[in-house]
Amino acid sequence: MSEPKMLTYKDAADLLGLQLGTLYAMVSRRQVPHVRLGRRLVRFDAVTLDDWVRARRVDVMEVAERNPA
Repeated sequence: MSEPKMLTYKDAADLLGLQLGTLYAMVSRRQVPHVRLGRRLVRFDAVTLDDWVRARRVDVMEVAERNPA
């Protein structure tokens, strides 16, 4: 089994398409999965972030589903 790819704040923000400050705020509010390795040392598991994003996917509804007759 390979080692998990651990990302820095910058790497994770780039992966998620977020501003760095937004990611800091989300970590502070425990809204995004992360690993705290020390008081100020935070890393993100790339696979866990990918799964987290996929779990929040919202599928598009067909027009007929949105406007029932």
